[in-house]
Amino acid sequence: MRRILAIGGGGFTTEKAPSPIDAHIYELLGKPRPRICFIPTPSGDNAAQIDKFHAAYGALGFETSNLSFFNGWGSNVIPYTDYKQRLLSQDAIFVGGGHLRSALAVWREWSLDGTLSEAWDQGILLAGMSAGAMCWFETGLGGPFEQGNYGLQRGLGLIPGACAAHYSNINIPERRVNFLSEMRLGRMPRTVAIDDRAAVLLRIARSRRWFLGRPVRPHIESKRLTMKFMRRH
Repeated sequence: MRRILAIGGGGFTTEKAPSPIDAHIYELLGKPRPRICFIPTPSGDNAAQIDKFHAAYGALGFETSNLSFFNGWGSNVIPYTDYKQRLLSQDAIFVGGGHLRSALAVWREWSLDGTLSEAWDQGILLAGMSAGAMCWFETGLGGPFEQGNYGLQRGLGLIPGACAAHYSNINIPERRVNFLSEMRLGRMPRTVAIDDRAAVLLRIARSRRWFLGRPVRPHIESKRLTMKFMRRH
C-alpha cells in the first residue's frame, strides 16, 4: 500500500502543540519511534519552520531529521551531497510549505525528484502541507507571485490530476476565486481542493485502484471513496 497525506495548511507551523493531523501521521505508521525526514525546500530552508518541525514531531515520539539544500540548519541534518540511502530508510517524508516551483527546480537539480519517486514505490509514507501537499500531484495551483497570478505549476506527477491548498482561507479569498475561474475555463484537471487544518489521505493498492480518505476538521475521518482516475505509467 502506497500512501500520501496531503495537508491544506496549518499543522505544526501554526499550532503551539502538535496538531491532530500531525498526530495522525504517527497513527498511520503504527510503530514505535518511527523515522521521519522533513524537507523544507519550498520555504528556502526556513530555520523557524525546521525548528518547529523537530519540536512537534519529536514530542510525538518520532526520530526526526531534515534534508536542507540551502543551509545546514537542523538538529539532525541529512547531508544534501549524500542523502539517498538515508532518505530511503525513513518511515515517512514530510515536505513543508512555501514556493512550489522553486522547490521542484532545486529537487530536479539534485535528482531528489527521482529519489522521492523511489520512496513512493517503496511504500514510504509521503506527506506535506501547502506546497508540500501539491508537489505530489501532476499539477498544483501556485501562489499569487507565480506568473503574476495563481498559475498552474507542474508537480512530481505521483498522483494524477491537481491539488489546490488553502481552499477556503478567508485571508486569501482570491485563491479560491482564481481556482474556480481556472476550472470554468477548463484549464484545471480533476482537482482535490483542501482547506487549512484539513488533510486528504490517498492510497493505492496492488490493483492500482486509488482510494481517497476524506477529512473533517479538526480530525481525520476515515471514509473511503473509489477515485475515478488511475495512475498513468
